[in-house]
Amino acid sequence: MLNVITVEFESALPTVKPPTFLDVGVSQAYLPWEQRLDVVLHTPQATANLIEDSIWDSVNHTLIPELAGLPFVEIYTKSGQYIASTLDLPHRLGTGYLLKNKHAQLDGQRFREGLRQRIRDSGVYQAAFALCPMSIVLGSFYAHIAGVYRIPRVLSGEFVAENAISMPTGGAVHDPVSARGKGVNLKHMFAVKNDKDQAVKKPSEAGLGNIVYVRESFKAQRYIGRFVIDTRLVDKSNLDSRAKHLIQVLSEYLVRRLLSEPVTLRTECYLIPQSETGLQKLSPLEELEQQVKAAIENCADLFEKVRVVVPDDQVQFAEEEEAVEA
Repeated sequence: MLNVITVEFESALPTVKPPTFLDVGVSQAYLPWEQRLDVVLHTPQATANLIEDSIWDSVNHTLIPELAGLPFVEIYTKSGQYIASTLDLPHRLGTGYLLKNKHAQLDGQRFREGLRQRIRDSGVYQAAFALCPMSIVLGSFYAHIAGVYRIPRVLSGEFVAENAISMPTGGAVHDPVSARGKGVNLKHMFAVKNDKDQAVKKPSEAGLGNIVYVRESFKAQRYIGRFVIDTRLVDKSNLDSRAKHLIQVLSEYLVRRLLSEPVTLRTECYLIPQSETGLQKLSPLEELEQQVKAAIENCADLFEKVRVVVPDDQVQFAEEEEAVEA
């Protein structure tokens, strides 16, 4: 099954702030056949992360109640400190935190070897579905096992501003104490490096003084979000029919849930859904919610909840070092 859903949005603010990529800047292209400039507001990778964030309870480290029972692999220390899970780590089930971790165990052996054996025995789709179905919905790449093992995304999405025009802006962060920071005795300030106090040699090292900045926003004729649900590889896989149904319903639910309220891509980029078209019409949120709950319950015997336990000293939960300008 292939479904393409196109959504037109209205910006809550007069302008939108696109992402800025290292060595690239704003991703934009002039389309001569359309005689317009388009700007990328959210890439497929960022949209996948956005969808995950929308269903993840970061306070309790679990899924939202509507998806209770859907498995994922979680990582804890021996003392009970939560580290991460396959729903908030890069590459999901293919993360190096599992596949390159000496202490991560699956089936009585290193997680890497255990997962590899499962893939060899039952295929990558069955192995992933049992442990983390979201690794199928949003894709996963098992480079730490072998480059040939990967699951392309079932659900992809992207946001674009069409016929956009740049509106550069700027300003300054105002320091009410000392505009240049020269009026502060730096002997009373400190910076931190390697968990040790360092002397501050100039005001900017302590964040003092006015900070001038330049930024680029855009205004566009149309703001478009497009989502693709492609279950054709899943349909051809050796997954149980109940599992295939869950992947499809879950993908539809995730799109509908995301579009059920204004979408925040980042600060200064708020999009309000206005109209929607698709190859196949998505059901209302309440109906999809009931369908996905029933599908999860129906697949309970196919799931396996795994918690990986690692030594307490593997991860240090300390504040990141403050950057000290040279």
